[in-house]
Amino acid sequence: MPRSRAKWCSRPPLLHWLVSASFGAAGPTPFVARLWPALAAVGCTALTARLGVALGGPRLGLLAGLMLAANLGVFVYGRTARPELLFVFWVTLAWAGFVLAYLGDRRRGLFVFYAGLGLAMLTRDFLDALGVVPVIAVFFWLTRERPVGPWIPWWGVLVAAAIAAPWYVLMETRTPGFLRHMVVDNHLYAFTRPRLALDEEAPLGLLGFLALTLVGFLPWALALPSAFVRAFRRPREGARARLWLLLGLWSACAVGVFAIAPFKLPHHALVAFPALALLTARVWDEAIDGATGARPARTLLVPVLALFALVTLVSAAAAIGALPVRVGLPTGLDVAALGRAGVVIFALATAALGVAAWRRATALGVGIALAATIAFLPAVAADARTQLARARSLRPLTEALLQRLAPGDVVMHEGLIELSASLLLAVKTPIHVVNGLQPNLAFGAGLAEARDVFWDSPRLEQVWAGPGRAFLISTVDAGRSVVRALPPASVHLIAESGGRRLYSNVADRRPDVR
Repeated sequence: MPRSRAKWCSRPPLLHWLVSASFGAAGPTPFVARLWPALAAVGCTALTARLGVALGGPRLGLLAGLMLAANLGVFVYGRTARPELLFVFWVTLAWAGFVLAYLGDRRRGLFVFYAGLGLAMLTRDFLDALGVVPVIAVFFWLTRERPVGPWIPWWGVLVAAAIAAPWYVLMETRTPGFLRHMVVDNHLYAFTRPRLALDEEAPLGLLGFLALTLVGFLPWALALPSAFVRAFRRPREGARARLWLLLGLWSACAVGVFAIAPFKLPHHALVAFPALALLTARVWDEAIDGATGARPARTLLVPVLALFALVTLVSAAAAIGALPVRVGLPTGLDVAALGRAGVVIFALATAALGVAAWRRATALGVGIALAATIAFLPAVAADARTQLARARSLRPLTEALLQRLAPGDVVMHEGLIELSASLLLAVKTPIHVVNGLQPNLAFGAGLAEARDVFWDSPRLEQVWAGPGRAFLISTVDAGRSVVRALPPASVHLIAESGGRRLYSNVADRRPDVR
């Protein structure tokens, strides 16, 4: 983590290397931090489209690429400075290499496959990346692929190892116990008990995980039952037909394994989205062609029509302030404005889809669904994210802190430092983390060099009572914050914003409290 002075050992470093290089070239800005995930989203879309062309032709490739780009999951994580979409890109690249090899260009395809796996291991970790291997093993068993040896060339394994292994060896050498932490704490415990190092996202239950996965892939998720039936249906004559089985196996396993795991997060199913887009695009493409066994037009269009009609009604209720009070919405959202935009988009789309369904015009219907989703994402989803980011922004507190910070002052942060990561880029003074051992920093916090980074409450109380000025940014609810244990006369609220509070042990000379 930049400038935290502690090792962050939960994920490999590729995204951090790329972001650091971008910061050096263009400066530390939010745009630069989010550039690589956005490029990864574009790359995933291009690879998915190319796979669609290879497996079913140009129209299927176009549909698959657009369906991957036009869903809430990829859109949200493509605008977030996290490694998930970069990991998905490398895994999709590996699958593209495997498809290329299976269709005849084995040497070049396997090079791409193993290089993609190596880069994926540098983006998440090697166990996540190697999840494709048992799926391929099952695929070979079902299709009776023999011999298997040519698919595991020594040079391919060497390519993957040369990319990823040096960093893992170096990390274990410099930080003994790192590999155990990654394998046991981050993976084994995810299937057996609560993890030692909790993620900054809230873990989900089975139904919550599946529901968020389906919502993230709407409206295309409505065709997934037909897509899976089509993928696993016999006969499977020819290489391309067998590869559709592979896509079905991969997407089902990727979602299913995380669904049954005790620990799962919203982004865990994202790696299956390219395969899901291809499977769904195949169903729509066959319906457009009117191929034998294809789904009837209305079977595909009516569910999307019903969904859009429901969204129109909900948007109208939001626009006039008629949503039920029990619907918990995040603070900072202009629900009425978002509702008005949603009504315009989905009312028009519902009417147009009604015409398409009545005329059984599958091509027109999928085009309308794509257009409505593509319009919704920037007009409503992006606007909602911007409003939430503005409401939760750390900038007001950072500016208040920088205006007052002087050499020799002590800066502390209570709670998860991940929730205030931009503070590390703006404040050059070392920041001490108070009671923040629970998140992904837990392993690094136990190392000797991190003793001066992570403090407990008694150490904060000692510094707070000292002669110098101290600042505390707290993300913890005021009723549970460490400030409750401090003498009330020494606690001065400087600023409050985005669910955080800035305190100091010395009062301002001018009335800046707000």
